[in-house]
Amino acid sequence: MDGNQPKGPKAPLQALKLVEGWRLAGPMIAAGLAAHVVVVMLSKSDSAIPLLTALLATLVFATVSLAYAFRGRGGIASSFQPAGVQLMAGLFVLAAVSAGVWLTARVLGTGAKFYCEPLVPWRIEIALFGSFVVGYLTFLAHARQRAWAVYPLVMIAFLWIAPFYGFFSGPLFLGISINSLCSDRSMTTVFLTALGMIAGEQAGRFLAQWMRHSF
Repeated sequence: MDGNQPKGPKAPLQALKLVEGWRLAGPMIAAGLAAHVVVVMLSKSDSAIPLLTALLATLVFATVSLAYAFRGRGGIASSFQPAGVQLMAGLFVLAAVSAGVWLTARVLGTGAKFYCEPLVPWRIEIALFGSFVVGYLTFLAHARQRAWAVYPLVMIAFLWIAPFYGFFSGPLFLGISINSLCSDRSMTTVFLTALGMIAGEQAGRFLAQWMRHSF
């Protein structure tokens, strides 16, 4: 046999990964951009209250996510795909959110007044802890087919701080941060935080998987 002969239909598999990655990214893109528009609109007022803005943005984020789940399209964190598909979905989220936030900034503003609010603590540890909790809880809920609901509920539990940290999604956080550019954090810090969120979420899933199979 010819050793140079193709072993399988790679092109259709790659196309399938792209489609699945886009499907997985859809709820996060829609929920993230909807919440961002709420933040921008509410933070334009000089009398805006950051806590109220965070509350409303989180409720919008959770509602959009649940709407996707109820329509049968899969909510955020409703399924656990192979690493390649997850990476593809993350890239789609980053690209779509970055473009959406940039376009919104041209018309309405960046929302930097809210995202850079000095009264809200900015700590990388908070980002890591939040993403770890999200990964841990959603993996446990996935075993009972409830992950689609757990992620929005966790966000509501963290409503006072989740929007400031991109709802503990590394790609979403990075897409928003590169457009708001807070003066108290460098782009290096932003990139490291986003990578830390991704690692924290995976660590939470790994721990949940280990505990589920060990006890």
